[in-house]
Amino acid sequence: MNTATRHDWTRHPIDGLTVLGFAYIALPNLIFMFGWLRWPVALVLCAALLHLLFRALAVRPIAWHWKYSRATTLVLLASAVAWAAFGGGSHFMYANPDWDVRDAVLGDLIFADWPVHYLSADGARLVLRSAIGYFLPPAMFGRIFGTAHVDIAVYLWTATGVLIFLALLPLPRHAGWRLALGLWLAVFFSGMDFVGQLIATESLPQFPLRLEWWVPLSYPSLANQLLWAPNHSLPLWMGTLLVLRHLHSPDFLRMAAALLPLTLIWTPFAALGLAPFCLLGAVKAVRQSGWRCIPYDSVVSAAIFSAPLIMFLLLDAGRIHAGIATNVADGVPSYTLQAASLHSYLLFIACEFLFLALVLAPHVRQSRDVFGLALLILVGLPLLRFGPSNDVLLRLSAPPLIVLLVVCLQTLLDPGRQQTRSTLLLAWLFLAIGAHTAFNEFWRAATYTRAPADYRHTLAEKQDGRPAAHYAAQIGTSAAGIWLKPLARPASDTQRNP
Repeated sequence: MNTATRHDWTRHPIDGLTVLGFAYIALPNLIFMFGWLRWPVALVLCAALLHLLFRALAVRPIAWHWKYSRATTLVLLASAVAWAAFGGGSHFMYANPDWDVRDAVLGDLIFADWPVHYLSADGARLVLRSAIGYFLPPAMFGRIFGTAHVDIAVYLWTATGVLIFLALLPLPRHAGWRLALGLWLAVFFSGMDFVGQLIATESLPQFPLRLEWWVPLSYPSLANQLLWAPNHSLPLWMGTLLVLRHLHSPDFLRMAAALLPLTLIWTPFAALGLAPFCLLGAVKAVRQSGWRCIPYDSVVSAAIFSAPLIMFLLLDAGRIHAGIATNVADGVPSYTLQAASLHSYLLFIACEFLFLALVLAPHVRQSRDVFGLALLILVGLPLLRFGPSNDVLLRLSAPPLIVLLVVCLQTLLDPGRQQTRSTLLLAWLFLAIGAHTAFNEFWRAATYTRAPADYRHTLAEKQDGRPAAHYAAQIGTSAAGIWLKPLARPASDTQRNP
């Protein structure tokens, strides 16, 4: 029997898996602090980080046990290494076009002096600042051992993150067909892009091209997120599951205070995406225990740790495009920034999640408020726009989609729901149609021509001499210069022997 669906999954004790998830997210922070920040600042932030982790994880005895059987562990491990092998960072298979830029970022982190910066045509110094956490451990490997096997380092780092993500899901503890279905749900989880494109374009999608952008809006499948942008997806996935599994734990507020700052160097979208669910948990905690439950020491440590990182990430942020999705972006010809009509919006939310959510809603027994909050976010996100590819939609949709995945696992794999099989078959139908999106991603990765990573060119060279605003920022006289180490050679002046 699947015991994972028989108890309140949001009341997990602090266990070894939770510690492993925090360790994975924390490691790039340590590298960044001592690689990019002045030593006094790095030491203060390191002390704040250790205090946050100690108060979050060591305040109660940790249950050092592994909940899965040996057979299940092997299945999870095989699934993780197989899924990660399709990712573009390892270049074992075809890497999607975005990896041309991501490889340049990794190359700059390997070869250039830290903090990595570039010189623009007018002599301004542009500091690499966004979504670099994922690349820092492989970059350290490359700086020490060279680039001959950086692809292996990227692959192992990705596979480890995927394994932790899969282990955090409420999957059956014993191997069997329920575990196989649960893993299928996770790997192929997606909205019904096939139906949406068929209705929107009145033509069949061309296999195996990318399906998600059938209107100027997109909620990417989990396969798409991992293959295209693991630097954003892994902290969002892992952070969401850590929040959900401890939402009703006595130490949730301490865990949230530690988790949110740790995600900043990975991607600023992680803290933004997790914040609504953390706020919901905080409100529930205050209602239950009063204001005395707020861990003020952790809040102060989180503020100390976050302040320089937030200042760093907000450098020159005004140059990044932002607006309302109903307006066309000025001077930007990208299809993703075209205006969305009411018709396309309604079709989009219906095919992406609403039909599935309506079928599942009557069967949600636990954390209905979390489920409702996730749906509210998914309804509202398409109205906003931020970044050259509407990144606010691509990234902030991940936490509520993970909530929807968790609800699917808890509902569809529960053997006690046989009496509702007829209605849940409709949910399986929606998920099967959606799986077409992920299948396209895997097929393209496996069959298109593979090319090795190119670390010879800087990010600036890849982007016509000036990195995009969401990657690099002009430091100027900003106070962030107080925190960063003095800028040495620009990335363009470094010798590269990949």
